[in-house]
Amino acid sequence: MKLKISIAFFLVGITFALHAQHNSKGGRFTVDQIKGCAPLTVNITSINAPYVCNGTTPCEMLFESPPNGPGFEQLNYSYTYDTPGIYTIVVLFQAGVGTDEITVEVLPNIQPEFEIYSCGSNAVQVKVTDTNYQQYVIDFNDATPTVTVLSGNLATATHTFASQGNKTITVRGLNIGADDNCNPASKVVNAVPSLPVPTITQLTVLNDRDIQLDFNNQNNVLYRLQIAQNSAAGFQNLQNVYEVSTTTINNLRTDDNYYCFRLGVYDPCNNTTVYSNIICSSNFDVTAQNNLNRLTWATSSAGVSNYSFTKNSNPPLSAASNATSLNDPNVTCGVEYCYQQTTNYANGSRSISLSKCATAISTNTPTVVENISTIVGTDSDVTLQWTQDPAFVADGYAITKSVNGTFASTDSSATTTYTDAEYLNDVASCYKIVYGDACENKSPVSLEVCPLQLMGTLQPNNSVTLTWGAYLGWKNGVDHYIVEKFNDQGQVLSTINTGTALTYTDNTQDLSSQVAMYRVTAVANQAGIVSSVSNTITIIKEPNLFYPTAFTPNADGLNDIFNVFGQFIVTFEMRIFNRWGEMMYVTDDLEKGWDGYFKGTLMPEGTYVFRATITDEAGRTFDRSGTLVLLRKN
Repeated sequence: MKLKISIAFFLVGITFALHAQHNSKGGRFTVDQIKGCAPLTVNITSINAPYVCNGTTPCEMLFESPPNGPGFEQLNYSYTYDTPGIYTIVVLFQAGVGTDEITVEVLPNIQPEFEIYSCGSNAVQVKVTDTNYQQYVIDFNDATPTVTVLSGNLATATHTFASQGNKTITVRGLNIGADDNCNPASKVVNAVPSLPVPTITQLTVLNDRDIQLDFNNQNNVLYRLQIAQNSAAGFQNLQNVYEVSTTTINNLRTDDNYYCFRLGVYDPCNNTTVYSNIICSSNFDVTAQNNLNRLTWATSSAGVSNYSFTKNSNPPLSAASNATSLNDPNVTCGVEYCYQQTTNYANGSRSISLSKCATAISTNTPTVVENISTIVGTDSDVTLQWTQDPAFVADGYAITKSVNGTFASTDSSATTTYTDAEYLNDVASCYKIVYGDACENKSPVSLEVCPLQLMGTLQPNNSVTLTWGAYLGWKNGVDHYIVEKFNDQGQVLSTINTGTALTYTDNTQDLSSQVAMYRVTAVANQAGIVSSVSNTITIIKEPNLFYPTAFTPNADGLNDIFNVFGQFIVTFEMRIFNRWGEMMYVTDDLEKGWDGYFKGTLMPEGTYVFRATITDEAGRTFDRSGTLVLLRKN
């Protein structure tokens, strides 16, 4: 009889579990459940004769001991277990009968895990991946009977819906001989007439071992990913893809091979597969050759529309679909360039390679420095600035200096600017420049370039003659020279374009500025070249004194006063003496002269001597003297 019940339960499953009664160990009482998910309610359904448990002869029931349970209770026939575990139900009978017991197992209430695979013709396949239960009940919720499957690899069920659209499928776990009280899990699936063909939207080579694939996969569709090495044929199954839009393939050799992939949409109901586009990685390399970087690659050209390449921050390069190499001549020696290839497919998919780098090489001799400007400072220094062919990247500059025609000392600069703090305006110094590039190629030595040296000569009439040498530091020469004149406060007084002349005479009458400063600037014929500036010279004009050799103090209004005239005079004192050295007159006012009188008496005709002490605007003090003749004419 027990064998028949066991076989019947195995076949029918949950039906008998709902109605089975379970006897205690001593057969004195019966319960309706001994196994189930938490919370599990267990009822003592009967006390088996001849044992008695009633109000007259009460018994005590223990479902769960303190502190988690209430302990022994009289005539309590039902109890709910909230926590999974193994429990013992004990019934204590009166009149010396003693106790009897039964064991109850409370399981975790786990919603089962399962996958739903869409098929064509509005069909689906449910695969239960959970193994927490012995059986699983699948309900398609469309008024068709539920399906019970055993746990394991064969826990699948196929079902065809009457129409397309969203359908809810429920799966609950069930154990043999247990209460059917475990929580179900539900999922929604879209029943479709046909499965859409997938697309691998992007392939990215992550490193020398791994490739990432991105898809436009649909939910509830099972896909099969296939791989082929160094070919777009001979594919082999790699892995199933389900409910993900990306996957990473490991343990490849992406630096030595290229790999092609295709993704098949699998219909498990009909065991058919339709494959996507083929997308391939690229075995991409970059090598440096003389004055160019050569890009080479190996891949399948099937479905390719073109190739594009990123290059550092430069504009992208491109190549046709049938190309397998590309030369990039736009490189500079010693500069590292990194490239990444993108294979563009006609359907919009793309494959991205690893980034490959190469440092450009060249055996070309760098071009000579041809445009050197010099700016003489005010602190006995000179700054050299030059331009250099941008096709070459200098690895440093060597500057050689000559003093009075002899080249000796050498200095260096990392940039196209160099300042010589030991330059002297009164010493003839010239410079040459040479540089090497990052590939250790040396340029020819530049032409000798000498800073502009300005010289000035003060003429007796206080005019200034300026001269300077021709500036020879530029390839296309000088367009013109500009002479600038400043006062002692640094304010520009005048600017003169001398053309290509190397001399200029300043004979302007300027009685307000005794001190004048000059410098000359050379302007290049070629645009964009910094002008060269000479040293600044300071010229102090003489406070020339003018006076008559004789005067006639006869009150006729003509030549009655002896006056001294001059330029740039700040202080003045004049004394007049007779031939015996007696002082006749003294004044500190340049505007006042001698009228020929001494103590109210007109002095006799004769020769007199004047002595003048003056201070000019430059702060210099001079003594001047001379003779004058006093004539007494009626």
